[in-house]
Amino acid sequence: MSSILNQIQLYYQTLSKLEKKVADYVLKNHTKIANMHIKDLAYESGVSVATITRFSRKIGADSFVEFKISLRDAIDIETESNDVIQTVNNMYKSVVEATSSLSTLDIYFEAIQHLKAAKRIHIFGLGSSGLSGEELKLRLQRMGYMVNTYHDSHSMILSSSIMDHDDCILAISSSGETKEIIDSLKLAKSNNASILIMTNYVHTQMTKYADTTLFTYSMQNYKTKNLLNSQLSILYVIDVLTMLLMQDGDNRKNYDKTLNALKSYKHK
Repeated sequence: MSSILNQIQLYYQTLSKLEKKVADYVLKNHTKIANMHIKDLAYESGVSVATITRFSRKIGADSFVEFKISLRDAIDIETESNDVIQTVNNMYKSVVEATSSLSTLDIYFEAIQHLKAAKRIHIFGLGSSGLSGEELKLRLQRMGYMVNTYHDSHSMILSSSIMDHDDCILAISSSGETKEIIDSLKLAKSNNASILIMTNYVHTQMTKYADTTLFTYSMQNYKTKNLLNSQLSILYVIDVLTMLLMQDGDNRKNYDKTLNALKSYKHK
């Protein structure tokens, strides 16, 4: 079950400017808020009491009191450590657990059906997301899928313009607001391509075009702790997709064929 902190992330893009100020304060200071009065939180975040109430309701709580109760349930005891290895271990565990709570197994199966039904798979992603897309491309190719990756607006538009119902796009964007990808998805949708999205947020320009959305955990808060791995949550989702695809006998057979071919090549 998704925690209230995850709910804040998922619905962040639907919040008003003032409500986002509350969200930012809560995400950075959640351990201090459990015993705060609503007036204190309003003062600290620079908004009105009414804004706090609206914020609480938008993220799924009936009142500020219910929000605080949910927040207490969501908070894990945070311990400071001078051991860098233990610190990274704790961060990874937290990210994996949060990511696993954001998408149900049924949603993963729905995404798998789109991938398996497609004759051609196209992975869209810029920057680091593009690197994760390359990893997924390699895995899918070894299972026998026709797949390509696109890292710039021109190639995305060109490919989207000639897609049809046999094509499936998997677009990766943490923000869900990447203009280059949005323009391409709009064009691909008009051509009846199926569209999968990996993103942090529920209501974005990209999710408007999605047949299925897989949610990833925002790594923003960890940047202040010097964790620069922005792709950890995305790779977790890719791993789940891979394991589900490998349950298919033909995919497994093709993967083994490519593995044996590589082994034979290396021994020449």
